[in-house]
Amino acid sequence: MSSKRKRNNSANTLSVIFDDLRARISACDPILIVFALCMALYGLLVISSAVHASIPDGWRYLLIQSFAILLGLLTMFLVSFLDYEQVIRRLHVPLFLFTIFILVITLFIGSGEGSNKSWIRFTLLPIGVQPSEFAKIFFICTYAYHLSRVRSHLNKWKTLFGLCLHFGVVTGCVLLQGDLGSALVFVFIFFCMSFCSGLRLRYFLAASALVLGASPFLWEHLSYYQRQRILVGFSPEADPQGFGYQVLRAKQAIANGGFRGMGYLSGALSQSSNASALPKRHTDLIFSVMAEEFGFLGICIYLALYVLLILRLLHLSRTARGYMGSYICIGAAAVFIFQGLENMGMCMGVLPVIGLTLPFMSYGGSSVVSLFLLLGVAESVASHRVKYYIEREEEVL
Repeated sequence: MSSKRKRNNSANTLSVIFDDLRARISACDPILIVFALCMALYGLLVISSAVHASIPDGWRYLLIQSFAILLGLLTMFLVSFLDYEQVIRRLHVPLFLFTIFILVITLFIGSGEGSNKSWIRFTLLPIGVQPSEFAKIFFICTYAYHLSRVRSHLNKWKTLFGLCLHFGVVTGCVLLQGDLGSALVFVFIFFCMSFCSGLRLRYFLAASALVLGASPFLWEHLSYYQRQRILVGFSPEADPQGFGYQVLRAKQAIANGGFRGMGYLSGALSQSSNASALPKRHTDLIFSVMAEEFGFLGICIYLALYVLLILRLLHLSRTARGYMGSYICIGAAAVFIFQGLENMGMCMGVLPVIGLTLPFMSYGGSSVVSLFLLLGVAESVASHRVKYYIEREEEVL
């Protein structure tokens, strides 16, 4: 009888665990998962074309990207099971300190292109990690907690100073790495989250005037490489064989695609291996590969998934249980909005080239895993919301 009772207790325990797991999975937002997965798989298809003719061991890139997608999905589900409020409330200080630590350590051991030192490379592994990608997530979480704490007196000068200090320390570390693109993402996150929290418009106007007035000073402190990328990004014809070469090839690839595209593995520039080839076709300029081979229709498929994912994040923000969760979803949407628009604008020659990836499309393990991880936090917000949306729950801090 004793052994039978133990077996029954074990069976009951397993049943409770599986029921709890099933309930947690069913509480997640499936629409967000479907959009993200479709974008990632579409990106894998375009990357396979981009590395087909130009890189002899292109299968390694597909293998790494596939592994990154699987790892990202796993981390997204694991994070979605956590109660974001409890975790952030208890660990907001360690999370902030860890963010500063990974950014500062990158200053000493990081590497990159030009004056950029935003990557940590491993000698024995064919991969690298970009800590600023994960720092975006930690910043969104800690800044959302900060905003929810000071919401009742948000527009006081003392509160504003604390918020700016929170933002300035993190973004300053990214700027010291020479990573202007990631720094601008942090700026956009900061403005979106602050504006949606109720910060008065006059502060944004004052900040814009301050940045405009300080722009000559800031311009002088940019490296030559950064200044040329910005200038030539708006006018690539000014340096067609130098800094403008990438943009000109990207624009030509987009024009080649037309409405239906040239077909999979049939792009004139994306499959070329001579001097007229499209550079960085599997990373920064993946949008041009998609446009050349799948045309305007292929772009519309990506844009539909991209816009729907952002709208879903904004919907989760509106229906979140507390203000912290709402701000987290806004910050996540800000990442997708800025990186997507900047990358597409860069490829079309209407925005400067600042080295940002196209969400879920560009090759890069750090980018893919961090985006899935960010959506995992948003899924945690979705799975822990209450049944009423009329009046938002006041958080106990």
